[in-house]
Amino acid sequence: MPRQPEPARPPAANLLERWLAGLAALAAWSIVPPYLGPLIGLGLDVPSSVEIVDHVIPGLAAIAAALIACREVRQGRPESIRLLAALGLCALAGFFQTVTHFTLVLDAGGPLQPVAAVVLHATPGPVLMVLSLWLMLRPPAATQPVK
Repeated sequence: MPRQPEPARPPAANLLERWLAGLAALAAWSIVPPYLGPLIGLGLDVPSSVEIVDHVIPGLAAIAAALIACREVRQGRPESIRLLAALGLCALAGFFQTVTHFTLVLDAGGPLQPVAAVVLHATPGPVLMVLSLWLMLRPPAATQPVK
């Protein structure tokens, strides 16, 4: 029996899916600083267990949540509760990363906290949080293409 072609998705769903893919990429980037920093001369003297708690765990949670949200959009549910909850988890992960780096930012410029290393470590969290919140609270027209 031949398969029926899937109905074309509206352009708004495609655009939202791209935003969510970008959110997943940003979540993946939020894991990278503790491992990229030392390679490019921007390392911090922080125990690896702290880096796992501050970067890896929230980053993996945000990646999973962004992929769940993306799946919801692909299945034609761009306003579902599951998508909202997934974006909320991404926002919480970004908030956690932001809060855990607050004292690092306050001490930036010290001998053990070079500004460039602090910027590398501390910027993904707030960006992840803000993008997640925008996607969660956006009006439906905000992710529709301009005509």
